[in-house]
Amino acid sequence: MAAMLNADKGWAGASGEEVTVKADEPFRLRMEILQGTDNGKILLEVRRNGGEWKLLEAHDFPYPTRELELDFSENLAVEMPDSWKFIYGSKENFGISSDSDRRYLRISGGTRGLMTVRPLPWPVSSDGSVAANIRLPRRADKVSLLWGVTDQTTYHAARFMGSGQMELLNVVAGKETILARVMTKIASGTFHEIEIDAEAGQLQIVVDGNQVFAGPFLSNLGEPGVKVTRGRGVDIEQISFEGLSRTPSVSIIASRGYANGNATSDLLKGSLSPFVPGIGVSLQETIQGTKSVGTHSEYEWPLVVRRTSDGPEVTETGDVFQFRVVSSDETVPYTGPLASVRLEVPDGHLGGTFVETPGRIGPWQASNGDLYFIMEPSETDNKFMMMKSTDGGKIWREMDSMNRPQTGDLEAVDSRLVGSRIHIVHQVTRSVRHHVFQTSDHPTAPDRWVLRDEIAATADSIAQMATMAVRSDGSIIAFFLADRLHYAVRGADGIWAPPVEIDPDTVSVNAGPQAISGKGDVVHLAYYSDDGHLWYRKMLPNGSLSERQQLASGAGTDRREYGAVLPLAYDAATDTVVIVYRLKDGKLWERRIVGTSQPTTAALVTSTSTITNAVDSQQPAADVMVIGNRPIVLFVDDTTRSLWSSSNGQNGWQSPVLRVQDIEGSWVRGNIIRKSDGSLVYGYVYDAGSKGGTGLNRYAEVIFDGE
Repeated sequence: MAAMLNADKGWAGASGEEVTVKADEPFRLRMEILQGTDNGKILLEVRRNGGEWKLLEAHDFPYPTRELELDFSENLAVEMPDSWKFIYGSKENFGISSDSDRRYLRISGGTRGLMTVRPLPWPVSSDGSVAANIRLPRRADKVSLLWGVTDQTTYHAARFMGSGQMELLNVVAGKETILARVMTKIASGTFHEIEIDAEAGQLQIVVDGNQVFAGPFLSNLGEPGVKVTRGRGVDIEQISFEGLSRTPSVSIIASRGYANGNATSDLLKGSLSPFVPGIGVSLQETIQGTKSVGTHSEYEWPLVVRRTSDGPEVTETGDVFQFRVVSSDETVPYTGPLASVRLEVPDGHLGGTFVETPGRIGPWQASNGDLYFIMEPSETDNKFMMMKSTDGGKIWREMDSMNRPQTGDLEAVDSRLVGSRIHIVHQVTRSVRHHVFQTSDHPTAPDRWVLRDEIAATADSIAQMATMAVRSDGSIIAFFLADRLHYAVRGADGIWAPPVEIDPDTVSVNAGPQAISGKGDVVHLAYYSDDGHLWYRKMLPNGSLSERQQLASGAGTDRREYGAVLPLAYDAATDTVVIVYRLKDGKLWERRIVGTSQPTTAALVTSTSTITNAVDSQQPAADVMVIGNRPIVLFVDDTTRSLWSSSNGQNGWQSPVLRVQDIEGSWVRGNIIRKSDGSLVYGYVYDAGSKGGTGLNRYAEVIFDGE
C-alpha cells in the first residue's frame, strides 16, 4: 500500500487476472479506461458473488473516518486555490502568509469580495462538521464560515460581525434570514477555534470550547466554504471537514503511497489508443474524467474488503468481488474484462471491533471444545456478535445473528461461562443490562441468545465500567460505576435487588471494579479510587462485605486511570486470586491472595510502561491468566506498541517474550484453552492496531511447554 503510484512491480496479478486478497488487508486496483463521448464523472462499482452492483463509497481503514484536515501552520505547500471552487472573487486574494511564529491561509475580499467553497471527497449529508482555527484582523466584520452551499444565493452561514457578535444565517435564493444572534468572546488579532456540528437534526456551534448556539437543523451540511466582503479578510491556521462515517464491506480508503490526484503513467497495455494521464485516487468517490475523446487513461484506487461491516454483513473465504467503472449517468465507459478479486480470510482472523473497556469477553471454551468470543461488527454499528470457532480458533463465524441483544454502545462488557451458559453484564450510560447466550453443548437450545436486555440496574454513569461474579446457586453480583461504585444482586429466583453503594462514606470516587468468584462462593473484588489508591475486599456468601484493604497507591488521579486493575485471575487448586494493576508510571505490578491470607508483597511484572487509555479505554492494554499456579500476563508495550508476555516462575517474573510485533496494539483478552491433545494454552484475541476502528481482531495462543 505504501508503494509509489506508478510502480511497475509488486502487483499481485497481471491485467485481467483474478487475484486473491486477504480480508481487512488493503490493496490497490488499477484500471484502464477508454474515454468516450461522456466526459463527466467517473465512479467505481462493486458486486459480490455476481450480485447487485453497488457504488463504492469512500470510508477509510481501519478507522472509517470521513475527515479532511488542512493544516496551513505546518506545511506551506498544503493544497492551494486549485482545490477550492471560487464562486466569485480573485484567486490572488487566497494564499499562504506567515508571522514570525506561525503560518496560515490568508483570504482577502479585495475590491469585489470573495466566496469560495471546498468540494468534499464524499457526498454531502445532514450530519457532519466544519472546524476552523481563525483570526479576524481589525475591521473583519462580515466574514462568514459557510456550509450547505448551493450557489452564491443559497447557503447557511455563521457571520462574524465584530465586537464578538455572531449571526446565524439562512440564505435562500438571495433572501437572507437571521436565525439567531449570539455574543461570543471572539476578538480581532487572536486565533479562535470555531466548530459547526450537525447531527441528528440538531446544529451546534462551539467557540473556544464553549457552546454558543444549539437548535434544530434539518438541511444538509453540504459543501463548506468561506465568504469575505470587500475590504475585509480572515486568517485560517487550520480547517477540517468531517462527514458521516459508515463501515461498508468494501470501500475506497486513503492511500499511504501517493496524494489524491497524482498523475498516472501508462502501465497497462490493453489499449493502443493515445494515453492521457488519469489519477491516483485517495479517499474520494467521484472523479472527473478526462476530456480527450478517443484516448485512454489509467486510474488507481486503494481498496479494502472487510470481514465484518455495518449491518452486520460478514464476508467469507471464496467470495468473489468484481469491480467496474461507470460514468455519472451509470453507463459503463469501458466494457473490457471486469476487475476481479477472490477473498481469503486468514486463519485466526475475526475482524470486527473490540468491545470498549472489556472485562472477560472470551475466548470461552465449551465442553466440546468450541470457542466463543464477544465483539462488534464495526465501530459504526455497535451490535453484539457472538463469534464461534469449531476448529481451535482458525475460522470464526457469528452465531444466532437474528436474535442479538438490542442494546448497543458496547462499553463495559463482562461475562462468565457457567456450564453451557455465557452470562453477560453490559453497562450503558443509564443502565446495566444482563444477557445470556447458550453454547453448542447445551442439550436443548444450543448456540442461542436466550436472555437479552434484562435490566439489572438503572443509574447514570460517569464512565461505563462493570464486572460480575456468578455463585454456585446461580445468583449474580454485578458491580458497576454510576456516580459512585455500586453493586446489584440477581437472586437465584432471577430477580434483581436494588443497587447498593460501596464505600458511601468515602470522599474519593471508586471506579474500575474487577470481580471473580472463588472457593466457597466468596467473591473477590478489586477496584480503584480517584485519589490514586487500589483496594481489595471480599463479598461473603451471606452478602456482607469485608473491610477494604489497600493494595497500592500511586495509580494516578485522573479519569484515564479509572481502569487501573486488570480482570482478576483465579487458581481454584490453590484458592489463589491474582491481582495485576498498573500504576501511574505505566508499570504493571502483581499481588496475590491465597485462601484467607493477607495479600502478598507487591511484585514488579513489567519494567517498561504498558499502554493505557488506548481508544479511550481507561484501561491498560493487558490481560492475566493462571495455569498450574503460574500467572502469565500479556501486555502492549507503550513504546513499541507490540504485544509481549511475561510469566511468573520460581525466580519471579521472567523477562518479557515478544508475541506480536509491528502493530499499534490497544486491546487483548484471553483465557485458558484445552487443546484436543489435552494440553493447555493461553488463547487470546488481540486488536492489531485498529485505533478503535474495524478489522484487526485476531486469535493467537501462548503455548506453555518449554517456556
